[in-house]
Amino acid sequence: MHRSCCLVFLGVVGVLLIVFGVFITVMFDPMVNAFIFKELVIQNNTDVYKNWKDPPIVPHLKIYFFNVTNKEEFLEGSKPVLQEVGPYCYREHWRKVNISFYDNGTVSYETQKFYFFERSASVGSEDDLITTLNIPMMTAVSQWRFAARLAKLALSSMLEVLRTKPFVTKTVGQLMWGYDDPLLKIAKDIIPPDKRLPHEQFGFFIEKNGSTDGLLNVYTGRDDMTKYMTINTFDYKWELHYWKTDECNKIHGTDGSSFPPGVRKDSVLYMFNENLCRAIPLTYWHDVMDFGLEGMRFSPPPDIFANVSVKPENDCYCAGGPPCIGGGVFNISSCKFGSPTLVSWPHFYQGDAKYRDALIGMNPDPEKHAMYIDIAPRTGTPLRAQARLQINIAVPHVPEVYPAAKLREMIFPVMWFEDGVTELPGDLLDLLRLGENTPPVAKMSMLLAAFTIGFTTVLFVVVIFFATHYNLPVPYFNPNYTHKDGKTTKISNAQPQPHRPELSGHVNTMVSNNPENDDA
Repeated sequence: MHRSCCLVFLGVVGVLLIVFGVFITVMFDPMVNAFIFKELVIQNNTDVYKNWKDPPIVPHLKIYFFNVTNKEEFLEGSKPVLQEVGPYCYREHWRKVNISFYDNGTVSYETQKFYFFERSASVGSEDDLITTLNIPMMTAVSQWRFAARLAKLALSSMLEVLRTKPFVTKTVGQLMWGYDDPLLKIAKDIIPPDKRLPHEQFGFFIEKNGSTDGLLNVYTGRDDMTKYMTINTFDYKWELHYWKTDECNKIHGTDGSSFPPGVRKDSVLYMFNENLCRAIPLTYWHDVMDFGLEGMRFSPPPDIFANVSVKPENDCYCAGGPPCIGGGVFNISSCKFGSPTLVSWPHFYQGDAKYRDALIGMNPDPEKHAMYIDIAPRTGTPLRAQARLQINIAVPHVPEVYPAAKLREMIFPVMWFEDGVTELPGDLLDLLRLGENTPPVAKMSMLLAAFTIGFTTVLFVVVIFFATHYNLPVPYFNPNYTHKDGKTTKISNAQPQPHRPELSGHVNTMVSNNPENDDA
């Protein structure tokens, strides 16, 4: 009876372990995800909120200028020869300001960015001289190229009086943070506000140090984690007004600092960039291993800036055409005060060969020039990121404007930059490893233990049951049977008798069969 109870108990335990294994298979990931997602929600007075408000990461901005080495020959019709000079490295500090929570599960904020020049990580100082295009002049010539001939002649006269040339030689610091330009001062009085640059100085990052890029309103994940950190509005707007369709004007995606959790290889992530005036799609590229964490690298698809003939849906961005500029170049002049500014990947990576062939000095390399973000799939947290972009100027051919009369029409690169994070602090990595690496290991360990012990126990009980129920001669599992000389013999329940050895040889006549009656 005791033996039967033990078998029943073992059988029940085995079945429960198998059921537990099935439960883990089905419910472990949803339960762990629910716990992690709850911790990810942006709300006051949590560790996640503190790291979100004051990111512990240290981004770096690296600037590469294209120095023109043959400006006189170029003005006479030769191909420009460009020399890449860089990097000029700036350490960044980010913090979120003007934070407000709302009842619809969103939070508004602005990201304030500060830049600190790092001489030790740069090729030179901010006093290095760079010869590049005179962008204020190119902007004026471009805006006047379709004007009446008399207006173009007037512009030509003004440029000659100001002694404005197609090229300028300025320091890195001036090109970054601003220098005085007489054209911008004049433009303030004669050009409509929506067509003139917003400053009286020119610089690629003028007034960017300590400023913000706009007010974002994003979902905190409180009600729906599929919308986690996705943008609801930008500067109180649900859409832009620069492009031809509502879909292209749509403000969606995240700011790139995080993505909704549960990223898969077939996911399409969107990153809204206010400087590009659009959302950039990101698709899976390949798996990576960063800081001991398995991640997935996402990058913009190769046809993102393709010609309309290759990708018809890009026609919505052709605000000034046709003809449309494409083939790896994206025209953002409609959202940059009409300046002839175009963007591409550095060195025209993934662009048409005609842009590289028009000048000397372009050497595209995916390792150096591709934009990417490495994502931890369970949490949607970026592990490593490099946002790379090249600034180009569309040089027009306007023979009526004498200082620019000999310029050949082309797309002229002036600089490119990479802005990103290559290292994460140790405490943040520990949290990410806990959230990304620990659950799969714990799940596999529990599954192995549950299924191995469960199936072994059930198999053991089943074998014993059949062996005893059908009187099978199975050693160890049926104790009522044993093997002897190749035959199966049932063991009796009677007590074994002691063995009495038989005497052989002579007989002692002094000993009888009843020793107690023998004489002493």
